[in-house]
Amino acid sequence: MDFWDILAQLIGAFAMCSLFMTYQQKDRKGVLVGKLFADGFWTIHYFLLGAYAGMAPNMVAIVREFVYMQRGQKKWLSGIWVPLAFASVNLLIGIFTYKDWYSLLPIIGTGCVALALWLKNPVYTKLILFPVSVGYFIYDIFVHSYVGILSEIVGCISLIIYFVRSAKMKKNVFTSDYKTERPLIPAEAGDITESRATLPLLFEGEAVEKGTRFAQEIEDRFFGNFEKPGDKMAHVSTFLRVGDTLYVTYYANTKEPLEDPKNQTARFVFAPIDRPEEKTYFDLQTTGDSVSGVEIDMVYDTILMQKDEDTLYILWTARTVDGNYYRFYCPFTISTGKMGEVRPNRFRVGDVTNDFSMTGMQSALAEAGIPMKKTYSDIGIMQKLSARVENGETYYYTGAYSGDFTCIIKSRDLVTWEYVSAPDFPNKSQWENATYVIGDRVFYFVRQYDEPEHNYGFLTVYDILADKWETPVLLADCQSRGDFILYHGELYLVHAPHDREHIGLVHINTEDIAKSETVFQAKMQSSCFYPFLQYIEGDTLAMSYTVNREHIRVAKFDLSKYI
Repeated sequence: MDFWDILAQLIGAFAMCSLFMTYQQKDRKGVLVGKLFADGFWTIHYFLLGAYAGMAPNMVAIVREFVYMQRGQKKWLSGIWVPLAFASVNLLIGIFTYKDWYSLLPIIGTGCVALALWLKNPVYTKLILFPVSVGYFIYDIFVHSYVGILSEIVGCISLIIYFVRSAKMKKNVFTSDYKTERPLIPAEAGDITESRATLPLLFEGEAVEKGTRFAQEIEDRFFGNFEKPGDKMAHVSTFLRVGDTLYVTYYANTKEPLEDPKNQTARFVFAPIDRPEEKTYFDLQTTGDSVSGVEIDMVYDTILMQKDEDTLYILWTARTVDGNYYRFYCPFTISTGKMGEVRPNRFRVGDVTNDFSMTGMQSALAEAGIPMKKTYSDIGIMQKLSARVENGETYYYTGAYSGDFTCIIKSRDLVTWEYVSAPDFPNKSQWENATYVIGDRVFYFVRQYDEPEHNYGFLTVYDILADKWETPVLLADCQSRGDFILYHGELYLVHAPHDREHIGLVHINTEDIAKSETVFQAKMQSSCFYPFLQYIEGDTLAMSYTVNREHIRVAKFDLSKYI
């Protein structure tokens, strides 16, 4: 071999390494990047060998990978015409470079790759790449591409290893719903006909003056944005502090400035509490990802819970391509900084335990004969946990919801959630429901339909031992998410009384909720969607919130100044 042959084989070796790494990637972006490098090296390799039927389609492939990386960011590049166009270009190249029958192999193969890399599921991509690799192997024999022959052998072995390993590791994390013969009992929504008190909107007075001071403190003590650079939209935050680190979750749209679950990512981020600019980001799940081979086509609210000193759980909602909604969770080990396996949460009613999915909830409630209000869109679990010891075991209480259906749930392990109860009086509840258990009573607040006559959420109490709901108290509310916080033994509710640029704080009289009082109603200096309160150091509280669905912010404040 002369110098150029040796150089060609050397460059082919780089292409082979790039291709090997491509086959081991778990996501579509990784496959595209690896293939881009491989195609570049193969172009030079075949050029030096004078094998132009191999060189030309690889040149086209370089352009193809750049275009494919823009998919979803530019709408005009999202049509099926894109891979068909590249396949057509390859066909034209085949006409001009045809010499012998084997010269068609790279042309046909590259056309197939155009389709393979267009698919969102990397497993399907690799299934198509296998016969393509065999075709290139035959072509390389005829053009004396020795490193190409070796590359295709290694590539095929790599693909076989991937599929064998995936088959061994792959477990179906989903379970079948309990097959009940009982029909689901629909619960009808209705106007609240009886209430014990009403807390109205306030436009002046001490509560408004306190609100002005609170809004200023939030601006003065804001210490970090936690959205990722490049996020076009970010919303629904949760946070907690463990040691010297602040952990935050939210969901983001990296493609367009819209709250669109078809383009959203469940996001987890953490940073040192004193250096919030040093962030580490994890994307838990993005539309197009798969769980046990089932593709995800929508991603929703993402929350954070602490299981123990070394384990956090990130939980979120996603819809699978078959139209079912699931609650998923993923453990994060603090000491190692590693994520665990994504699995569905579980939903239990009586003796029936299903996946925490739309159909799983319906099956379990139907079997128990428990009525269920209209459900639609995503399933939610609320962020705030409160604890109660039952028969020697600690249960964590929170709220769950889907559309008009809202209820109390509890769990011992933050994986399996047991149905407790749902308000049994007429109401028009909708979406997020805040809960807090104190002793044998669960305090409960939820917004109602977004209609002029329902600009009130309702506050009520569920007596666990008596299995009884109290007559509610109405709170002026703009149909946003509320959150409870226990401070110095007193219970408070934060909500949005006027609109999502206001925050209201209500002192809950735990002996008689009708005597609850507004502490302040604050006109914030920026939009303040979905506030969430948590202790951050000692007696100091912090609040995470969304600014116009653009920023995920955390700010400290001293509640004692206002009470």
